[in-house]
Amino acid sequence: MSSLGEWDDAVPVYDLADAPVADVDEEPDEPIGRVSEEVVATVRQLDVGAIAGGLVAATVTAEIHRQVQRTVAPIVEVAVEEVLTPARLDQLREAAQAAAEAELSPAEDEASAEESPALYYGSVDEFVREFLSPIFSRNIGERAEARWSARWWESAEAVVRLEAVWRAWEHLRLDPATGTSVWLRDHLDHHLGVLMSPTGPFARSQDSAKPGEPLPYEPPPEGLFPDLR
Repeated sequence: MSSLGEWDDAVPVYDLADAPVADVDEEPDEPIGRVSEEVVATVRQLDVGAIAGGLVAATVTAEIHRQVQRTVAPIVEVAVEEVLTPARLDQLREAAQAAAEAELSPAEDEASAEESPALYYGSVDEFVREFLSPIFSRNIGERAEARWSARWWESAEAVVRLEAVWRAWEHLRLDPATGTSVWLRDHLDHHLGVLMSPTGPFARSQDSAKPGEPLPYEPPPEGLFPDLR
């Protein structure tokens, strides 16, 4: 076992004079003095007054909002409590429930919206017999300019055109403003002109009628035009 003297002799002793000393004459890698001058120049260019003014304005606005909110919040709360009475709350609940039910069953609402209105006339035959024939009288005959057949239902073209006239009337009759005018101009006048033309589907018909008399009419076979209502 070594003595303390031995340990002391083993510890190396360094002379501070041997430590490396930095060369104070060497210039630093970064021009510290020049960077400071640039920073100072940048700071001097700032409008400190404007910056301070903006900060003050923002602070004042925030404080005003805080004060107003603190003052107004209790007033609003009281007003809301007065307005939202139990009766109105019940109405809100009912409205919310109705909206939820409507949202969950859109198919039923769409079906109701797309449901067609009831027909006024049950068939094209009823339309011709009760509406077209008695109202739109013409001078009909072989020597007249207009042709018509009491057995109009024997012509496929006549049935198609008269069906179109009837369906258009059923739709446009619901327009109380211009529905009738549009129907006469765009539908009846066009198709009736074709049907009564000397070259139309009734060109060979020998039926006749004088002005003021109903258009000739014979009932079709039973069951040919069932009532669609």
